[in-house]
Amino acid sequence: MPRELTTKGLATRSRIVEHAAAVARDRGVAQTSLECVRASAKVSNSQLFHYFPEGRSALMLAVARYEADTILADQEARLSGAKTWRAWEEWAEAMCAHYESQGSRCDLTTLLSQLDPDNPGVQAVLVDVFDRWERVLADGIRAMQAAGKVRPGLDADTTAQVVVAGVVGSTMHMAATGSTARLRTTLRAALAALRS
Repeated sequence: MPRELTTKGLATRSRIVEHAAAVARDRGVAQTSLECVRASAKVSNSQLFHYFPEGRSALMLAVARYEADTILADQEARLSGAKTWRAWEEWAEAMCAHYESQGSRCDLTTLLSQLDPDNPGVQAVLVDVFDRWERVLADGIRAMQAAGKVRPGLDADTTAQVVVAGVVGSTMHMAATGSTARLRTTLRAALAALRS
């Protein structure tokens, strides 16, 4: 990100990223050109390259971070302090609804899979999103343990890692088949394991 951005500059950069994310979700990463983003965000080429001097790869990386932050904000809002099974069931249903609304279009997993895996920036986004997601889930499990709803001996961190891995695998299956059946099965199994 360019240094010392003004408030107006930050707003313009955010608008570009939001429009790029919408275009990527609608058309897919491969079909998201700078021209498409420029037209959608109503900015000039010079503005695009001012905020993203490295071009399209830097913009797509910013989109990945934006999508990750959006997903994690929703996870945190739903699981922070969640101490009832109803809250966890609503979280699982919201996860399924989110992926069903996107279909096989560009969710975060698909977006990241289309970026260069050797790019340190892509690796950093992946590590950050998985670490944060696992932490949110683990904190939610610990809140349920404190409320006496989940057995105290359950390893919250390990369980959170397994749930995230299951969700990610299920979304990859969904991208290939268009079905969220595996995701629903994964989340039902996760809740059953917590209840046991």
